[in-house]
Amino acid sequence: MLSIPISLLIIIALGFLPLDNLGILRLSASISIIAAILTYARRHIRLKIIKKSIKETITGEKEIISPSEAARIAMEQHEKIKPVKDEFEKTSPPEEYSKIGTYADLLTILILTIITIISPIKWPLEILFITLIPGYLLVTIIAPKKGINPYERLFLSFAASIILGAIINLTLKNPTLPEISCKISLILIIISTIIRSRIQAHERFYWNPIKSLKKIKTIKRLNKEQATSIILLIILFSMIGTTINIILNPAPGEKFTEFYILGPKGKAYDYPTNLTLNETGEVIMGVVNHEYQTTKYRIIVKLDEKIIDNTTITLKNGEKWEKHVKFTPTEPGDNKKLQFLLYRLPDEKKVYRSLHLFIDVNPPRKGI
Repeated sequence: MLSIPISLLIIIALGFLPLDNLGILRLSASISIIAAILTYARRHIRLKIIKKSIKETITGEKEIISPSEAARIAMEQHEKIKPVKDEFEKTSPPEEYSKIGTYADLLTILILTIITIISPIKWPLEILFITLIPGYLLVTIIAPKKGINPYERLFLSFAASIILGAIINLTLKNPTLPEISCKISLILIIISTIIRSRIQAHERFYWNPIKSLKKIKTIKRLNKEQATSIILLIILFSMIGTTINIILNPAPGEKFTEFYILGPKGKAYDYPTNLTLNETGEVIMGVVNHEYQTTKYRIIVKLDEKIIDNTTITLKNGEKWEKHVKFTPTEPGDNKKLQFLLYRLPDEKKVYRSLHLFIDVNPPRKGI
């Protein structure tokens, strides 16, 4: 039942990511493939359980009950055994419950967060903080107990990270997503630790990376199920890597620079085109960089070939700049040309964009 609202949230979140239509399409395809992989893995595990149950539930020498009946019996047996298992864990908890074992994942994330913040080389770990870690912590807060399939938890973590990234891009201006994700993760670690400490040890969900590594070392030969799981994980993380590449390096669209002038109230009208001699006019000139790279500009404003403003700026991709420009005509006349010339440096000879207004300057009124 969670799939529908989560899918809707992901669709909404995609609209707020810094991606063009092609990037959104590619990212949506990646998410769909990841969901399909996890669905297949979950189904594979369930089929394995059902097959095992069928073998164990023989009613005669050769008579075997239906798979659905076998699954029902297996679930009933599991429900009967679970309270006994829980009670046993209460009275004789595993050794790691009394140690730091149930907080090993949070401690690992804390160490990774600190390393990412202070390390000069950030990008390998930043990938995790964009696609996985914040979502993992959110899911840990929302569902701190056991019960969610590991593959489902992994997908939920991935989805939650995307949604969180979209919220950050929506609410903040020019955010540094990895840096903000690290800071948010620190807060979520504290909340996760508090919530987990209030849950009985045997009911807590946790992942112990050290224990997982020890299990890997003890595996001498992979069976079919283990090999399938490894292949699925390789495909899964390959898709996550593809998603990161799409987010950090979206396919560039048309490269251009937006250059405009507005009236003194910030609207595209009410320009000061009719002035009296020595009366001051005012306009707003603006530049928006859509060149997909940091670009240096020079803007020169001329009135009757006389330079009245000369400004040099450097803008990052997507960055906007505006400036109020005041001018005072010193000679009367009609159709005096007010020019706005934009140069994209280092080329100082060729005008990249140009705008102009024609100003009528009237002589001062004679006193009555």
